[in-house]
Amino acid sequence: MIDEETRRLRAYQIWESEGRPEGRDLAHWYKAGEADFDASHDRPPFLRYSPGAAPARSLVIKFYHSGDQIRGYVRKIAEPGADDTIFPGEEMEPDAAFKLANSHNGDSGRPIFIELVEGVPWDASWGELGSDGPEPIPPETDDARAADDLVANRRRKKLVKEADKGFRQAIAESDETIETTLPAREARRGKK
Repeated sequence: MIDEETRRLRAYQIWESEGRPEGRDLAHWYKAGEADFDASHDRPPFLRYSPGAAPARSLVIKFYHSGDQIRGYVRKIAEPGADDTIFPGEEMEPDAAFKLANSHNGDSGRPIFIELVEGVPWDASWGELGSDGPEPIPPETDDARAADDLVANRRRKKLVKEADKGFRQAIAESDETIETTLPAREARRGKK
């Protein structure tokens, strides 16, 4: 027999894993009371993230060290050419990051990708971390770089815009220079 607090937590996990449906609280409560309940069974699989491995609309939880604690945030991979969505709540504890990712993943059945940085180890209590996933895009491609580093992708886009603006400005200035120097040259030639 499980205690009420454990059962309440299990029911919450079931509700989260099913995409927070309304009107199923009693079904979740009974399911949570089952002795052989396994919360990880209802969760989508976790796969190790590598640049370019996560298709568009996939969720990635990135874990990192913040002081002596492990923190994480959740992002949704965008379609090519668009910026990824970073969900609010950066500096989340791992459990909160998993809850947020599961709630946004709903019942899609898509895996949730995990990115471990700065020597963060995988904690077995979080579930099972698989490494099987889609074949990653080679790291030398733009898509892989964009998927891996949002900040660099935004900087690249900004630089392209600035370069285009500078190029247009240089053309306009050279047209003005030609317009002002041609009459001066013609005037000098006429004086000689």
